[in-house]
Amino acid sequence: MEGPSEQSLTISLDHLPEYCRRIAIAAAIDGPGITFGDVGAIEIEAAPGGDQAVIARATLDAATEERTLLLAEVYQRGETWRLRALGQGYATDLAALATRYGISVA
Repeated sequence: MEGPSEQSLTISLDHLPEYCRRIAIAAAIDGPGITFGDVGAIEIEAAPGGDQAVIARATLDAATEERTLLLAEVYQRGETWRLRALGQGYATDLAALATRYGISVA
């Protein structure tokens, strides 16, 4: 596979608009004939800050023909933010997943 094997994402919960209660984290494969089944296990780790210790870890390793994968969800329950590992896959592209979440895609 081309490209880096490790990616990171930073979410600043303090900077989110008040109405934001859920953040979906997804990944998509761009290119013909490649699926998440070809990629293998995906490791998810969460830490409260850049150099702080990991507080949650999940392995997603059941993909087959999926080209788009909903990796995790960060959501607010009461006053507390939580992380839920999902691993929900779709054979469609990222635009189709975005549309399911009510996002208009040109």
